[in-house]
Amino acid sequence: MKKSSLVAVLLTTAIVALAGTPGTNLFLPSVGHGQGSCPGGICAQWRADAWVFNPDTAKPAAVTIYFLQRGASNPTPAPVGPLTIAPGETRELVDIVLASFGKEGYGALRFVSDNPILVTGRIYDENVVTSKGTGTAGQFFAGLPAAQAIGNGQSTEIIGLAQDAAGLWRSNFGLVETTGHAATVVVELIDQLGVVLATWTPAAGEGIGGFAAQQYAITRLPSAPQGVNQRLRIRVTGGSGKVLAYASRIDNRTGDPSTVEMLLTPVTVGLPKIGLFDGVVLKQDGVAANGAVRLVVGESAVTSLAVLSGIPCPTDDSGVLVDFSGTNVVLDAAGQFTATLPAQPYAALDGSTAFSTVWTISGARNATGGFSGTITSVTSGGTNKSDFNYAQCNGTVSGRLWHASYSGPGQ
Repeated sequence: MKKSSLVAVLLTTAIVALAGTPGTNLFLPSVGHGQGSCPGGICAQWRADAWVFNPDTAKPAAVTIYFLQRGASNPTPAPVGPLTIAPGETRELVDIVLASFGKEGYGALRFVSDNPILVTGRIYDENVVTSKGTGTAGQFFAGLPAAQAIGNGQSTEIIGLAQDAAGLWRSNFGLVETTGHAATVVVELIDQLGVVLATWTPAAGEGIGGFAAQQYAITRLPSAPQGVNQRLRIRVTGGSGKVLAYASRIDNRTGDPSTVEMLLTPVTVGLPKIGLFDGVVLKQDGVAANGAVRLVVGESAVTSLAVLSGIPCPTDDSGVLVDFSGTNVVLDAAGQFTATLPAQPYAALDGSTAFSTVWTISGARNATGGFSGTITSVTSGGTNKSDFNYAQCNGTVSGRLWHASYSGPGQ
């Protein structure tokens, strides 16, 4: 039997891309409007643009934006909006700090929406003089979901930084608080072999208050040695606040900055519990991929479930589509579910029934925020036909493993 093209469709979305993830509570960690340094008498003019995309094809999104001024707590920042972003619309907000908020200075932006949105932004110098005229230079940031912020007892790493003795490179890092509550952080500078070179705890006035947006040079760490291939470890050691982190590595010869994102682990990601989950079905050896799975999870039920799995005729590589999407499958309080389909017929090439299979799929939410479980097939009625001996398909295949990870908001 020929494996369906659904394998390619499902497996291409099975890996979760954390950067650029849609969400309802997102942060752009670095924005601004203001004059920078003036080397050679040419002053940098920093600006920031933002893009808000509503990926839903049916529902508008009501989006409220808050500017979090750098260097201070922002317990009750003044909002802009709500802005109505139509289904499928991308809204461009040019020079957003001045044009939308009427402010100068630097900080972060918080986007709160009633429907998942995608946010990206660019902060840039619009007064870069080159042989081809005056242009811009800057860096992009993805809108980071608040769920990715680290809290008390958690940490993150930022790699690929440099502050070298030749003065070719410098690096900055920033922290944004996402809950409105203070957090105590410890910052460690680490070399390529894992040796801690310097440690710093921001004091009062430099620390992370509620909805604070802070940025520091690596040289802010006391006695931080110069070097390349350095990294930062940022640990939250107290308070109920949660923190997003980022860094920039800047080429001093050109002023070109590169964005460096925080690293995430499954225990700190905090992925959404509802939405679209994509993954794979494994062979009997539990390793090689045999098929694919896609499920849409609501508050209390799996509302759509499609599986591509194997029938052992002659091997379990043969893929057939299993469609559970016509009924809701209830999730219990622990996030577990079991669904059994009535006998599902599959057609031979001549249009007659090749065999029928009863499918049972069980699953549960796992420690990484995704789902995993088993799928069992009981096949009968297969006979020898002109195109294939479907009698080989009869039998039971039990306990085939599957797992799926969050891949988007779903519909």
